[in-house]
Amino acid sequence: MAGFFGFFDYTKPGKGVNPDEPPKKAFFRFWELYWRKFSKYIVLNLLSFAFLLPIITIIFRFFMTWMYNIMPESAFEELGGNIDGDEGVMIFGMLQSILLSVSLSIPSLLSMILLIASVILYGPMMCGMTYILRNYWREEHAWLSDFFDQMKKNFKQGVALGILELTALTTLLFNITTRVTEETAPWLVTSMPVIKYFSIFLFILLLFARNYFYAMAVTFNLKVLAIIKNGFAFAIVGLFRNIGVVFVQAVLLFAILFLPYADIILVPFFFFSLTGFLSIFATFPLIHKHMLVPAMERKKAAEAAENGDDEEITDDKGPA
Repeated sequence: MAGFFGFFDYTKPGKGVNPDEPPKKAFFRFWELYWRKFSKYIVLNLLSFAFLLPIITIIFRFFMTWMYNIMPESAFEELGGNIDGDEGVMIFGMLQSILLSVSLSIPSLLSMILLIASVILYGPMMCGMTYILRNYWREEHAWLSDFFDQMKKNFKQGVALGILELTALTTLLFNITTRVTEETAPWLVTSMPVIKYFSIFLFILLLFARNYFYAMAVTFNLKVLAIIKNGFAFAIVGLFRNIGVVFVQAVLLFAILFLPYADIILVPFFFFSLTGFLSIFATFPLIHKHMLVPAMERKKAAEAAENGDDEEITDDKGPA
């Protein structure tokens, strides 16, 4: 990590906020910044939702099929769900039902093409959204066109980060949800508990680390391996704030999956931009402290050395 974990790279330029502005309590500042651009968060969420539709459909389908396999029908019906008998899929929400119906009505080849496109564009989309959310946290202006500009600017990094993240999450979820049956090999029956617990640990750690990946991608000129290494380092350094972010995300996800009509409201309009801004709000101060400030100090030191200036360098307390 630049200035902290050993990666010394130049930062991408940005404008700072007023350092003389009196500080506010984090809770109140979060909601002040969120409500200030409320309509823009909705537009940003709709954009993200459009890019992620195939992935969202697969996630719903996987989760409901898994629920069908582990939950008795009577218990499921008590939760307010219904069962698609032909597909063996449990359905809780309106959006889940719509997406399942649409996915079953289009050709399999087209579904696969859309899913591949969504997976490829996931990372660049995250870069575009994160850039705008980061600027909102800094209280800087960001045009809607910046979403697409940053997708293009960080396309290669975004694709690599997105595919690696989705592949890792999918593999870990498969390990966690795999059930032991009579046909399972004996050696796998013995090792499965260890695999499950280790996969749960890695899954949670990755959920922590991913909150930093795309923020670093749009702020620093770092290679993908450095971003991943720094992200996992921040997962430990910012443990308590990471737990808070993932807890809120989990609560919203629970509402989406199990509360009637919550999915049709939260997913298209709020979930991605709200949780994304929460992630930036909680985690970017660490990036600023451990990466941005040291990088700015090195830049000032280099400029002072070139100019023969022996003046002492001080921290820039505002976001860059």
